[in-house]
Order: sequence, then C-alpha cells, then structure tokens
Amino acid sequence: MKNHRLPLIATLLMLGAALPVQAFDLVGAWQAARDYNADFAAARAQRDAGQEKAVQGRSQLLPQASLSGNYNYNNPLQPKTTQDANGRPVSDMHYENHGYSVNMQQPLFDVGKYTGYKKGKIGTELADTTFDAAEQQLILDISQAYFDVLRAQDTLAATRASKKTYQNLLEQAKTAFEVGTATITDTHEAQAGYDGAVAQEISDANNLELAQNNLKRLTGLEPAGIQTVRDQLPLVPPKPAGLDAWVDMAQRNSLKIKGAEQNLQLAEQTITEKRGNHLPTVNLTAGYSDNISNQPGTLPSAQHTRGSQVGVTVTLPLFAGGGINSQVREAVALRDAARDQLESTRRQVKEDVRKAFLGVTNGAALVRAQQQLLVSAKSKVESTRLGKEVGIRTSIDLLQAEQAYYTALTTLANAKYSYLTARLALAQSAGQLQPDTLGEVNQLIVR
Repeated sequence: MKNHRLPLIATLLMLGAALPVQAFDLVGAWQAARDYNADFAAARAQRDAGQEKAVQGRSQLLPQASLSGNYNYNNPLQPKTTQDANGRPVSDMHYENHGYSVNMQQPLFDVGKYTGYKKGKIGTELADTTFDAAEQQLILDISQAYFDVLRAQDTLAATRASKKTYQNLLEQAKTAFEVGTATITDTHEAQAGYDGAVAQEISDANNLELAQNNLKRLTGLEPAGIQTVRDQLPLVPPKPAGLDAWVDMAQRNSLKIKGAEQNLQLAEQTITEKRGNHLPTVNLTAGYSDNISNQPGTLPSAQHTRGSQVGVTVTLPLFAGGGINSQVREAVALRDAARDQLESTRRQVKEDVRKAFLGVTNGAALVRAQQQLLVSAKSKVESTRLGKEVGIRTSIDLLQAEQAYYTALTTLANAKYSYLTARLALAQSAGQLQPDTLGEVNQLIVR
C-alpha cells in the first residue's frame, strides 16, 4: 500500500508546482494587504477601540443607577433576656434581616466629568485620524515594496546581460590569444570584467529576493505574479503646479498635522480637567430602600421599613496636599509640549511636501533625460559594433559602450520608479492619498 501511495504523492506535488501563479497589479497588492497585513489589522482594531472613547465620555454625564441587596443572619453567642414593648420577657436569640435599595446619581455640576466627555469626543476623532493615516501609509508602503521588486528585477536583468557581454568578450579574447592575434592582457581584462559581473549578479539576486520577501510579508502574494510598468510613462506634472499651493493644501489637510492638533486639544482639556478639581461638584441623588427584620423585641412596625429619599450633594475640596496644583502644572507643561510638537509637525510636513514635489517635477525631468540617454547609449553601441566590424573600434570599445547602455537602462528604471513613488508621497504629505490616486498610477501597469 505504501509503495502505491508514493507515485500519487509525487504526482500531486508535480501538479501543485505546475499551478500558475496568480498575477496581480498595484491595486491588487494593496487590496490583498488590507486583509493580510498584520500592522494594518492592528490599526483597524485600535480605531475600533478609539470609537468607544466618545461613548465612555458621554456616559459620565448620564444618570448612574445601582441596585444593592443585603441579608444578615445574627446568632448571639450569649443570649440574654430582654423585655418587649409590653414588658414581657423576650429571649435575644438568633434572627434575620434582609432588604434591598435602589440608588441613582445625576451630575449637575462636575468640571472633570464634562471635560471627560469632551476628551472622549476628541479621542474618537483622533482614532479616526490615526487610522486614516495608517491607511495612507499602507498605500505608500505597498507601492514602495512593489516598485522595489520591479527595480530589483530590472537591475538583475541588466547585470545578467552585462555578464553575458563579458562572457562573450572573454571567449573572444581566449580565442584571439590562442591564435596569436591578442595578448594575455586582453584575456585578463575580460576575465576581471566577467568575475565582477558574476559578483554583481549575486548581489543583485540577493537584493531581488529581499524585495520579494518584503512584498510577500506585506501582502501575502507570491512575488512571481507581479506585473510590470510600461516602458513609456506619461510624465504628468503635479496639479496644482505650484509648490506653495501644495504646502497650503498640506497645512489644511495633512493627517499628521490633524493628529498633532487633536493631541493639543486633548492636552488643553486636561488642563481644564485638573483645574476643575479645585471646584465643587454637585450631584442630584435619589434612592429607595426596603428592609425586613425579625429581631425579637422590636415593634411590628419596625420589622418592615420602606423609604425613599431625594437630595443634592455638594462636595467642595479644601486641601489635597498640593497634589492638584502639581497636576495642573504638569498638564500645562504637557500642553506646551503638544504645542511645540504641532509646530514641529507643520515644519516637517512642509519639508516632506517640498521633497516630494521636487521628486515629481525633477523626477519627470530626470526620466526624460535618462530616456534620451538610453537612446544615445543604444546608438553608440550600434555604431561601435559597426566600427569594430570595419576595424576602427576594438572589443574593449564595444564592451564599454555596452556597459554604458546597461548602466543607462538601470538608471532609467530607478528614475522611473522613484518618480512614481514621489507622486504618491506628494499626495500623502498633502493628505490626498486615496485609492483613486493609487488607481491612476495603477493604469501604468502592463496587463
């Protein structure tokens, strides 16, 4: 039986290996990451937890009701005889009492609870802002990982082509040396170039594997199914076209700035909360109780008591050992820190916008320049190959021309992916990075 199962297992493994890898584009990678990425799942859970802040804050202003019950069994160790209301002797033996009470409290004036309500609302808004920022960061991270894989693929392909060129040159140099038309120096130069290309290929293959593993870690997708970007990109200028307009947009819409502003609001509410500890609190109280006792010697009217009460409780703090003043000073210092952090965030966002804006504008110009350089490098290879055929160019000249072509090819790929990443980074810094923005870049994917 065991021998019959082995061919079956081998067949299943072969079929599994032959299954096609699912192809995916940039939007597909992002959609997969939304369901797979653990960091984003944690951000979603944090957002859900933050939604309860407003509920918890509001609950402090609503009535608080409680129900309590009691039961007691009394068994004196040394019973004594007493007299009842009519003068008859009664033995003080065991007896029971039980009852229940309902109590309600409604805050009328409590600065701490009111600021807690406002802090709860701000906390929920901050949770939403933090989640939106995490979503935008996920889009940028997935895009960066996606383009890193493509960049590594292009680099490795260029290196392998370069190695092939060195290999051909090495074979030619060995043949020429054997027939006496070249020196051993040509062979050594070709061998050194080939060995360097082999080492570079190992390094580039390692970089590709690292980039693929990173993309798989973020999305759970097999990197072999990644789809490439078009060779010719529409180099669209930013809209609006001016840097100042983007800076103004970022100051209004940046999620980093919005989050820092909400942290400042929380710090200001904390100051009000701590200062409110100096003020009185006023609460409306109401209750109802019902108690039964069969204690010997008590009047029948005293064995079952019921009652209700309504009142107002005022509590005025007099002295807390200086703790309240210390808490106020601490809250003020934290408010100042939050204010400084907000200013620092505004400056950093401005710098991020400037960097991303230049990455788009200068990146587009660099892509155009590299495209022209690639055309020139290809023309030089063709002319040098022709010159070698007629005897006015050497194999070394052709090798150098081909290496310049492969270098231009790699540089163009880097410029292309950096430009696309800068477009997304600019939108993120201005708080405008949405799935639609990712879709615009995704239209440049070859399907």
